[in-house]
Amino acid sequence: MKKLIYNMMHESGKDINEILDMPFSFFMEVVEEKNKPKKTKSLISAFGG
Repeated sequence: MKKLIYNMMHESGKDINEILDMPFSFFMEVVEEKNKPKKTKSLISAFGG
Protein backbone atom coordinates (compact mmCIF):
# COMPACT_ATOMS: atom_id res chain seq x y z
CA MET A 1 0.00 0.00 0.00
CA LYS A 2 2.83 2.36 0.89
CA LYS A 3 4.54 1.76 -2.47
CA LEU A 4 1.28 2.36 -4.34
CA ILE A 5 0.68 5.68 -2.57
CA TYR A 6 4.23 6.83 -3.30
CA ASN A 7 3.77 5.90 -6.97
CA MET A 8 0.47 7.80 -7.11
CA MET A 9 2.12 10.84 -5.53
CA HIS A 10 4.94 10.72 -8.07
CA GLU A 11 2.69 10.13 -11.12
CA SER A 12 0.00 12.68 -10.33
CA GLY A 13 2.02 15.30 -8.47
CA LYS A 14 -0.47 15.25 -5.57
CA ASP A 15 0.49 15.24 -1.93
CA ILE A 16 -0.43 12.52 0.55
CA ASN A 17 -3.44 14.44 1.91
CA GLU A 18 -5.05 14.74 -1.53
CA ILE A 19 -4.61 11.02 -2.13
CA LEU A 20 -6.03 10.08 1.27
CA ASP A 21 -9.04 12.36 0.68
CA MET A 22 -10.12 10.23 -2.30
CA PRO A 23 -13.21 8.08 -1.77
CA PHE A 24 -12.23 4.55 -0.73
CA SER A 25 -14.13 2.91 -3.61
CA PHE A 26 -12.25 5.02 -6.18
CA PHE A 27 -8.94 4.24 -4.49
CA MET A 28 -9.67 0.50 -4.63
CA GLU A 29 -10.50 0.77 -8.36
CA VAL A 30 -7.09 2.36 -8.92
CA VAL A 31 -5.41 -0.42 -6.92
CA GLU A 32 -7.21 -3.14 -8.88
CA GLU A 33 -6.34 -1.50 -12.20
CA LYS A 34 -2.64 -1.31 -11.28
CA ASN A 35 -2.59 -4.97 -10.17
CA LYS A 36 -4.44 -6.29 -13.23
CA PRO A 37 -2.22 -8.65 -15.25
CA LYS A 38 -1.21 -7.40 -18.66
CA LYS A 39 -2.23 -9.47 -21.68
CA THR A 40 0.57 -10.62 -23.96
CA LYS A 41 0.55 -12.44 -27.27
CA SER A 42 3.17 -15.05 -26.36
CA LEU A 43 4.51 -16.81 -23.31
CA ILE A 44 8.02 -15.60 -24.07
CA SER A 45 7.02 -11.95 -23.86
CA ALA A 46 4.89 -12.65 -20.79
CA PHE A 47 7.95 -13.78 -18.87
CA GLY A 48 10.26 -11.01 -20.02
CA GLY A 49 11.92 -12.71 -22.97
